[in-house]
Amino acid sequence: MKRILLSVMTVALVSAVAFGATRAFFTDEEKSVGNTLAAGVVDIVVNGQNPWQTSEPFKLEDMKPSYTKYIAFTVRNLEESNEVNLWKHINITSQSDGTITEPECAEGGGQWTGGGTVCTNPADCCATDYTPRNNLAAYTLYDLYVCADPGQGNTGRCEVDEDSKPVILGDWIPIITENQYVRLDNISSAWIKLGQLVPAKELKVVQSYHLSSWPNAPEPEVTNWAQGDVMTFDIELMATQLNAPGPEGVQASVNLENKNPTTWVPIIDDIGGTLSYNTSGPTFNYSFTGKVPLASTAYCLIYYADPWPGDGKTHSAGTGMDIACGTSGSDRSLSLSGNPDLGDLPNLDDQNSPGGAKLQVVLDTDYDNGNHRMIGWNPSNYLFEMNLITYKKTP
Repeated sequence: MKRILLSVMTVALVSAVAFGATRAFFTDEEKSVGNTLAAGVVDIVVNGQNPWQTSEPFKLEDMKPSYTKYIAFTVRNLEESNEVNLWKHINITSQSDGTITEPECAEGGGQWTGGGTVCTNPADCCATDYTPRNNLAAYTLYDLYVCADPGQGNTGRCEVDEDSKPVILGDWIPIITENQYVRLDNISSAWIKLGQLVPAKELKVVQSYHLSSWPNAPEPEVTNWAQGDVMTFDIELMATQLNAPGPEGVQASVNLENKNPTTWVPIIDDIGGTLSYNTSGPTFNYSFTGKVPLASTAYCLIYYADPWPGDGKTHSAGTGMDIACGTSGSDRSLSLSGNPDLGDLPNLDDQNSPGGAKLQVVLDTDYDNGNHRMIGWNPSNYLFEMNLITYKKTP
């Protein structure tokens, strides 16, 4: 048996040698030389400054109840940069009494001892039973508008007056509007998407600040407790490449409002809420607080995927789906929070992809979570998205 195996191996070896001796091919070689791989650039300039200088911060001085003041700046994408998504957030860094006056001392329950002057230390001018308020952020309403330069398809003039107020509001794209009653304490540290910015083009940004109360606030007016108070805050911008998940590890926010079911214009009233969420992470961490149209009623926060009445497709994380459900209070208040695993928003099968996902608050009985579609339609009882959102699931 060993001899037979050796014979087979010998024949195979001889055959291989014979083939190798007669093998020949025509060949030709070409090569590309000097190839490189270069990283792209993401870089923005604000008000012509890079980096944005903070030596002269914005000052909104002498604010009074019902006053509105504006901050405006221009963001430019550098010529050699890529198209980017532009984000911004405001971070409240401090709130203090600033200077104390006799009316503020009295409203805080103290007894004025400072004569006719103002002071910065309650012990010097107001008896020790004085209780400071220091919550300007809760009574500062915030609006946000952007205007793309003509090269981005907007032929508006994007002009502002000497107070940085838009001259023609119709030229500007609303991100947060006055009738949404968004407060600074709602959005402190929340990243808000301003839009896309192509290379060598500019986006003008206007923010307005109103010292005011809002519908059904604990106090219907801003009174003497706010006299002389000071709030400091930072404004930060971030540019990310288009396929990036957004600012990592930070929160964004979107308003949900009841809308006229014919015109889809938001209805100005106390109904609505704010959804805060992380733009990327292993789970979708969110919280919603607001008021819904009906009291003591089961509602669900849903991800709605077009086309109507829902895509009806089933995936590992679903497409459209219930995110959370709860029952509104007797005062119509609704609070929901959690950290579910939703996958990316929007899902690739969503008709709105890749633009963004619709998050809405609807009646529990009107959405079939198992089949990912609406089975009822009562829009006057819902809250609709004011902006689409994006979320990227990361490990």
